[in-house]
Amino acid sequence: MKSDGEIIEALDEVIEGRSVKRFVHELVFEGRDLSAVFSGRLVKAGFVVTTVGQVEVGLDQRVAAFLLRDSKAYFGWVFVERFTERKSRKLFGSALKNRKGDWAIQIPFNSKETIYVRYSELLDMEMDPNFVLE
Repeated sequence: MKSDGEIIEALDEVIEGRSVKRFVHELVFEGRDLSAVFSGRLVKAGFVVTTVGQVEVGLDQRVAAFLLRDSKAYFGWVFVERFTERKSRKLFGSALKNRKGDWAIQIPFNSKETIYVRYSELLDMEMDPNFVLE
């Protein structure tokens, strides 16, 4: 049985991506749902509780985010997906992909679902060199 300190250390490693990849992580350990503990650790690590629509992110930027759902932590990014010069949408896209290579979990800008973002992890998006605005 792990001590509470060891559990918190393991959760912090997931949050920071130390020794484990930030991807999808089960938050049940030895029958105990650690979702509330993980949520608290996210806030302590500088993540803000918000919704996709409230996230401030510009075109060609992305911000690190976690979604807690069904006792799992899904890592991903909130960004603005640009289709044309005039058409775009803001969404959360999980690091977990589906068979087509798309985000397995997508949350649109108008969803009220809670996510956690850390603005200190606001990065520039790498644009596809073959992308041409219409």
